[in-house]
Amino acid sequence: MNNNEFDLLEIIRKLWEKKVFLLFCLFAPAIIALIVSLLLPKRYTSSATVLAPEVAAGGGIIQTPFGGFSAGNLRQNIISSQAVIALLKSDKMLGDIVDHFNLVEKLGFKKKGMAMKFIKEEMTSIELLSNEGVIRISVEAYSPDMSKSIVEFYLSNLETLNTIFELTTQSPVVKVISPSYLPEKKSFPKTKMNMGIAGLLGLALGLLYIYFKERTYQRV
Repeated sequence: MNNNEFDLLEIIRKLWEKKVFLLFCLFAPAIIALIVSLLLPKRYTSSATVLAPEVAAGGGIIQTPFGGFSAGNLRQNIISSQAVIALLKSDKMLGDIVDHFNLVEKLGFKKKGMAMKFIKEEMTSIELLSNEGVIRISVEAYSPDMSKSIVEFYLSNLETLNTIFELTTQSPVVKVISPSYLPEKKSFPKTKMNMGIAGLLGLALGLLYIYFKERTYQRV
């Protein structure tokens, strides 16, 4: 038996002797993560996908700051995807959402601006998926009904804002290809993932503890 084989067997033996400690390092953090995940407020995500206006008109998306079309013969009254996203992310849209759903009171904020910032940064994701030719609107809220309702309000209020700003004569402004849905499962917290990460981190720390303890013992 060479030294490498001896060292490997010795490592396995020492780890087996510490199996109870290592199991504790694995399962204790996982159980703590489970308890914390169960105590955290649940969030639910609903999404809707709309066809990019350029694609709906028979063209393609050009990645420029001002949007554009890949074909020059498209009607000029077609709004760009960037303009649609600008409306969806606008303070006017956010303010309308806060007022419509009374989110200052429901979310416990003192000022409307704080609720608007929370919606923009914590609740909503608006993406232009240029490779697929779509715009995706996702909302994460504390109830399934609210997440679905806010997504639907984004789409309906988009028509209202277009009427106010007179950006395009196209109606509807966008074509919905995947409507919002009522989420059945929570999107946060991710209990199984949290337990797995916590357990692996705990196990890693346990192994490091054993390693440094053995090194210290050998030097004494």
